[in-house]
Amino acid sequence: MPSRTIRSTLVIVRWGSHGPSRSSTGRQPRRCSVAGTWQRISGFVYSIWNMPQPQFESELLSPLALSILELLDEEPMHPYEMATKMRTRHHDEFIRLNFGTLYHSVEVLERNGWILPVEREKEGKRPERTIYKLTDSGREVLTTTLGELLRQPRKEYPHFAAGLMFMHHLTAEQAAAHLRERAEMLDAIIGKFQAVLDELLRQGVTRLALIEVEHKIAMLDAEREWVRGLEREINEGKLEWTVGIDSGHEALRRNHGQRAH
Repeated sequence: MPSRTIRSTLVIVRWGSHGPSRSSTGRQPRRCSVAGTWQRISGFVYSIWNMPQPQFESELLSPLALSILELLDEEPMHPYEMATKMRTRHHDEFIRLNFGTLYHSVEVLERNGWILPVEREKEGKRPERTIYKLTDSGREVLTTTLGELLRQPRKEYPHFAAGLMFMHHLTAEQAAAHLRERAEMLDAIIGKFQAVLDELLRQGVTRLALIEVEHKIAMLDAEREWVRGLEREINEGKLEWTVGIDSGHEALRRNHGQRAH
């Protein structure tokens, strides 16, 4: 199977020329007096976020397609059985799972020669089901993709980061209140995942089979503690509510911008 290289694309996004112009009460962000503050800060921030990404020798599969290949590496099965096992193993906590996208992914994998139909079965009045198996090339794609996912950090676009990036359009009090609510929601989510993990471990499921749940809890816990700390700093006035970049940092911004190209 010929490999394809995924190359990163550098995109410099320019923010608007005007800062927040709200009239709400509470602490508003102060603007630096430097002309064109928003254009100046954009190059600095995005030069960091758009640093060249590692090149991958093969295109990464979607999480759903990867889950299909992983299940078929265990044994042949039909799509309905795949969906049942994904839910039983809580794959749906980490991938978007519905029958429409599942069957579409199966079709794509078959078209690429990574899985093959080996048998059709029919039970009573139920529609005929096609059982698929993993091919040698499919197993190669599976192992290659897993290796790349574990080895190489990937650029992602979390919604929370966008909220943080633009939270200066809120008052400090509003931002702190929203962060407090987020920490409370994270408490509930962590509790849910921890309960699932504890129950499955009690049932004899190995830690290795649940390692992604353990990772999820660790990441959520780290985020919760960071969010609580940020909320505390805002409430105590330790986080400067200032928008912009000082003119003395212009050379630093320019240097970082050059490195990104």
